[in-house]
Amino acid sequence: MKIVLDAMGGDTGLSVNLEGALLASKYFSKSDTIIIVGIKSEIEKYINSKKISFNCNIEIVDAVDNVGMEDSPTKALQEKQESSIAKGLDLVKNKKADAFFSPGNTGVILAFSLLKLGRLRGLDRPAIGIIFPIGKHPIMLDVGATPDAKPKNLYQFALLGTEYIKIMRNIEKPKVGLLSIGEENSKGSVVYQKAFELIKNDKEINFIGNIEGDDFFKNKVDVIVTDGFTGNIVLKFGEGMVHWLKENIIISVKPLPLAIIGIILSIPGILGIPFFLASMKKLLKKISYDEIGGAPLLGVDGLVFVGHGKSNPKAIKSGMLNAKNLVEHNFIGDLKNIIEKRSDSETD
Repeated sequence: MKIVLDAMGGDTGLSVNLEGALLASKYFSKSDTIIIVGIKSEIEKYINSKKISFNCNIEIVDAVDNVGMEDSPTKALQEKQESSIAKGLDLVKNKKADAFFSPGNTGVILAFSLLKLGRLRGLDRPAIGIIFPIGKHPIMLDVGATPDAKPKNLYQFALLGTEYIKIMRNIEKPKVGLLSIGEENSKGSVVYQKAFELIKNDKEINFIGNIEGDDFFKNKVDVIVTDGFTGNIVLKFGEGMVHWLKENIIISVKPLPLAIIGIILSIPGILGIPFFLASMKKLLKKISYDEIGGAPLLGVDGLVFVGHGKSNPKAIKSGMLNAKNLVEHNFIGDLKNIIEKRSDSETD
């Protein structure tokens, strides 16, 4: 197995990406390979200076261009063909690697993925899926690849999300919900009403109907279907809420001087401290995006994961391990068969 890491992507720099690869390598076998793509001299300098020893094989592929987070997809396609994103995806395209992970520019990754890999046959538009760290940790798609989704796109997103969750969660029939402004079938725009009928009529999809925003917290579904415009707004709101919650939990549990004295004088209070701290740690872990690692770009003819631009080493590790898991389960091969089967049945 060979997983590509874009070492130059993201806001946090080369060191974070390489430290994440080091963490991920502990879960790889000796025969597996992590292909690190980026400026070779800088990569080798960092590895040698830190005396990093990976648990699996390492290959370094030189890429002289670097895509910034501010670069437009159009500019990158024209001027950054020698970038770590482009060269990394070329490896997947040419079957020299099994998957690609990057915490870099999402728009550029999407553009190069469509150019290099293309869409799966029978699939109209790709979708970016994100796992929400609340409730059942559902996947929501799309969150930015297709802002102007048509009914058929939303139906296909339901298929993509279903197959993804089957593997990642080992759920035989994931529950699918269509994000709307009410639970009734007639609620939502004409696009969503038509999408509702398409999803409902596919008996292979475990469709529970429309869901609303508050259903994110109710453990109702495993897959949330929406267009990229709505999904991206919800995603950014969710990220901001998690950040706010973490900050306020930390502030709220800082003990006041009198509280400290009260705890010291109370033996039961002292005994309860470890349990309280453990509960807080568990909660913070549960709502952490670091555990998720990255968002799959579903619908292109290859495994592509997009990490957050501010990913830390743990998030890089999580994203690479998600990619590894999908490779082990032949996700793309199985997904091709499912999409092509649906496409063929539509033309019969």
